[in-house]
Amino acid sequence: MGKIYIILRKAKTFIKSDSKTKFDFLYAYFYTGVFRMYILFVPFNKLRKKIGTSKVESEKIIDNSSYKEAQHISCIIANVVRFTPWESKCLVQSLTAQKMLRRKGISSTLYLGVKKDENGNMIAHSWIRSGEYCVTGGSEMKGFVVVAKFADCVC
Repeated sequence: MGKIYIILRKAKTFIKSDSKTKFDFLYAYFYTGVFRMYILFVPFNKLRKKIGTSKVESEKIIDNSSYKEAQHISCIIANVVRFTPWESKCLVQSLTAQKMLRRKGISSTLYLGVKKDENGNMIAHSWIRSGEYCVTGGSEMKGFVVVAKFADCVC
């Protein structure tokens, strides 16, 4: 009975949301699935060409409306990944955020980083920055060494 109540409550919240939030949620949900499939079935060299300009960063300053939109996208993606039946880890989130920012005409930089965990195993992480704001993955990026960056500049 508890799970049904939670599902109904979430559905009610979604229905009460404004149309922009609903559209953005569905858009992000769809693209998390698309990018998960890309990661599973497309070689990274092909995907890399679509991410952006390698070894370049976007501007560190964005206007206030772009900043607010980046915050909105960050919130949407954080909510979406809780409901995907597929794995939606950092790279999926970064690619989805980049796609959404690009659609809104907002520049961003996608970072790929590595570090060793407590057992000495190499782990990877991805995050995306727009202006000074980390849209996804920013809270976990500490300690990672950037090995690649891709600017998606909307000029």
